[in-house]
Amino acid sequence: MFTFVPSADMKISLPPDQAEMLSTRETIREIIRRNPDTVMAFDICEGNALIGFVLVHRFEARKYFLWEYAIDEAHQNQHKGTRALTAFIGYMKTRHDAEEITTTYIRGNDHAKHVYEKVGFVETDVVDEPGCHEVNMAYAVR
Repeated sequence: MFTFVPSADMKISLPPDQAEMLSTRETIREIIRRNPDTVMAFDICEGNALIGFVLVHRFEARKYFLWEYAIDEAHQNQHKGTRALTAFIGYMKTRHDAEEITTTYIRGNDHAKHVYEKVGFVETDVVDEPGCHEVNMAYAVR
């Protein structure tokens, strides 16, 4: 069972290639500090173990952007990322009345694409401009 504990910082460890796909810890702390009314961050726990981190931004009533999502490197490749994200979507529906969650991933990040698609996100469009190569996805919360 997963729990989502409010957090003011990302405390998990990631391999360097994955860490570079996320905002820096300093940036995450600043985002949380500057946006208390629209940004929520959570430690993802399984039992007593910290296994991940998630940061969402409410951009409209009942609509959220999944800004950062990562599973600690010690808990990767165990299907926990998919299961925790599914549980988080349920949490957002129950606790925050979410009706839609959107996200992006950097084009070429096949692992992120796989996780998001497995959970039920669908591609909405692709941004392919100088300096920005992202795929936008959405999940309709039922």
